[in-house]
Amino acid sequence: MIKKIFLSLVILSLLSAIACRNKADRKTSPDSGFGSDSVYGTVIADTITYDVIIRNPDPGDTWRARCLSRLNHKALIDSIFDLVYTGRALAFNLETWEKLTPRQIKDIEEEQGFSRDNIGMIQFTEAWYLDPVNNTMTKEVLSMVLGSDFYNAGGELFGHKPVFRVELK
Repeated sequence: MIKKIFLSLVILSLLSAIACRNKADRKTSPDSGFGSDSVYGTVIADTITYDVIIRNPDPGDTWRARCLSRLNHKALIDSIFDLVYTGRALAFNLETWEKLTPRQIKDIEEEQGFSRDNIGMIQFTEAWYLDPVNNTMTKEVLSMVLGSDFYNAGGELFGHKPVFRVELK
C-alpha cells in the first residue's frame, strides 16, 4: 500500500513538472514574452498550469455539486478522446514523452478498472491574454492532462492518477 502511495506521489510530481514545460509555438508577435502583444491582446501569462476538478466524488459536497452542475462531463471527456482518436490532438505518455497511437489509447481504455467516468480532474496548461480595449480575456489551451480518481484502501479519494497528456494541434 505504501509503495502504491509513494508511486502515485512520484507520478503526480512528474506530472506537475512535465505540465509546466513551455510550448514554443504561440500566436504572439516575434518578440513574444510576458506583456507582449498578440492577436488576442497582451500576454499576461505565457504559460500557466492549474488543476480543475470536473467530477464530484462526494454527493454531500453541495458546493462542488453546484460548481459542476452545468458541466457535461461525458461530452467533455468523449470529445477529448475523439480529438485524439481522429488525430486532431496528440496524446503523450507522461513518463516517456512518447506519442501514443490510437491503439495505445484503446489499450489504456481496456485496462482493468479504467473508466472515462472516473476522470475527475484535468490539469490545463494555457496561455492567457488580456485585451483591455475590447474588455476581453482569452485563454488558449496548450495541453491537458487527464486525471483519473485514485482512492485509498478506505475508499476515500486520495488524489488523481494521470492518464495521458493531450496537446491540441
